[in-house]
Amino acid sequence: MFESARQRSISIRVRFVTIMQQYSGQRELVMHLPTDPQVAIDVLIKRFQIPWTGTLEKSVRIFINKELLETFRKSGQPLKEGDRITFIPLSGGG
Repeated sequence: MFESARQRSISIRVRFVTIMQQYSGQRELVMHLPTDPQVAIDVLIKRFQIPWTGTLEKSVRIFINKELLETFRKSGQPLKEGDRITFIPLSGGG
C-alpha cells in the first residue's frame, strides 16, 4: 500500500490534460491516494512512470482544486475526499 501505514487513503479525481494523457492512457480517473499532497503526487508519478525530473518538471504544472500545488502545499491542507489533481502542460508559442 503506502509507505506509512498511518497514511489514510482517500478517493481523488486525477486529470491528465493533452500530452499528459499518454502516461495514464485516460483523461480522467479516480484513484485512492494518501492525504498528504506531495506523497499523493509522488505516488502518481511513480504509478504512471512519468519522467518528471527534467523537462516535464519545468513544462507541466500540477493543480489541486484549481490551485497550484506549491500554494496548496504551503497552506498545510491535506487532500480531502473528492479533491481533484490536474496535470496541465504549459502552452507554447508566442
